[in-house]
Amino acid sequence: MSGRRRRRAPGARLRPFWFVGTAVLLVAMVVGYLLMSWPGFAPKHVRVIGNHIVSAQEILERARINTRANVWLQNTGAVARRIEAIPYVLTAHVHRRLPAGVTIVVTERHPFAVVQSGEEVATVDRSLRVLETGASDAALPVLVVARGMDLTAGQFLRAPSAFALRAAVLSLRAHGVSVQRVVDDRGDVDATLPGGIFVLLGDETNVANAVPLVEPILTRFALLGRFVGTLDLRSPTTPVVTERSGAARGSRRVRGAPSALQ
Repeated sequence: MSGRRRRRAPGARLRPFWFVGTAVLLVAMVVGYLLMSWPGFAPKHVRVIGNHIVSAQEILERARINTRANVWLQNTGAVARRIEAIPYVLTAHVHRRLPAGVTIVVTERHPFAVVQSGEEVATVDRSLRVLETGASDAALPVLVVARGMDLTAGQFLRAPSAFALRAAVLSLRAHGVSVQRVVDDRGDVDATLPGGIFVLLGDETNVANAVPLVEPILTRFALLGRFVGTLDLRSPTTPVVTERSGAARGSRRVRGAPSALQ
């Protein structure tokens, strides 16, 4: 027993490498610090692409990229979220390139309609985000909603009536009908078309059945040289047309099944 060799503990075997490991760790820390503080990683130029409505200057101001800090340590997700807070910005993506290049790619929102709430007016995109106060384009359809709606730039309209009016505009467009104005009349959707034609579409559940009848009826009357003043489609199976003369004097009501009116 006394002649057997004593087995060395694992810690004793590694003890000669402790100094080397500590030295390597210290060197790595120093190198890491030097890399983090190296001015070469501080962004000197930030490029913005994809913007046509929002200025590059506004995007850079919202981005708040630190030009004195290592770009690889900055939170690009937070930068993108700050840019997307701009009402006209849909998405923002921040791309870094070695050694310290930064490119911001922006996708913008586009005006869809003008919303009128009482005396307040604002421009919204298709998702009903308020892009700006006032009407950016007179050719946009007007959605007349209830009073008191928050039309602050950057807000999203969440009222059911706003969704119903948007759906009516999209449905009319899909069926080849231009629309100037849609109104929420106590749950019913009323639309004004070019030429002052007034269309009563009924409640939200009735719109899908009423809209496909608009263009065929108007086309039929136009081919006959007759002018439609009001088109009542609240009962799609028996639409009612109020005619007007070319001089807009007098009217005549025509009632019947869609096949007869078309």
